[in-house]
Amino acid sequence: MDSVDVDPGDPSMQDIVINSFYNQCELDNDDEWEEKIAFATIHFDVFSSYIQEVWLSEDKESGEFSIPTDDDFNIAEINTENLTVIDLAKEATTSELYKNLPVALTNDHVVRLAVMTEPYFWHLHPDSDECFLVIEGILIIELENETFELRPNQLFTIPRNVMHRTRPKVDRVVNLTFESGYTTTVKVDRY
Repeated sequence: MDSVDVDPGDPSMQDIVINSFYNQCELDNDDEWEEKIAFATIHFDVFSSYIQEVWLSEDKESGEFSIPTDDDFNIAEINTENLTVIDLAKEATTSELYKNLPVALTNDHVVRLAVMTEPYFWHLHPDSDECFLVIEGILIIELENETFELRPNQLFTIPRNVMHRTRPKVDRVVNLTFESGYTTTVKVDRY
């Protein structure tokens, strides 16, 4: 069995682990399940260490508001009943600097309502594309080498593993995001 030597602080580590695990699972012989399980266990520990380093040891910069980053939720527990009318304008009524809540589930994807008055941090999603639909205000989406402005009724999709940051152009923006219900958000220090 091959081992993967990676730096837990390296943002590309997730891809290495996922691709290595996928390749390991391609073994033809079903008698090698013990090896597959051992491989998955080792890489799960490495991945867990990476998450701990990125999220638990992060110092918050002074003066910034706190944004929840816990993407570890159970889809079955999200209260988004089918055949229910959801009033997005009512849900978007808030005095919070940042609000992000799931409003609907479609198969294994979640629709989130985001209300923001400050920039979100640079991040990427290694396991899901992220689609934005602006409802109110103007959303700025910054990529590494390009910036987009989305106005109400405009839609934009960011492929998985693409580093990005979102922010309102003026005071406030309200948008819907569509992504896998099991998506992971990885904070990236741009500079």
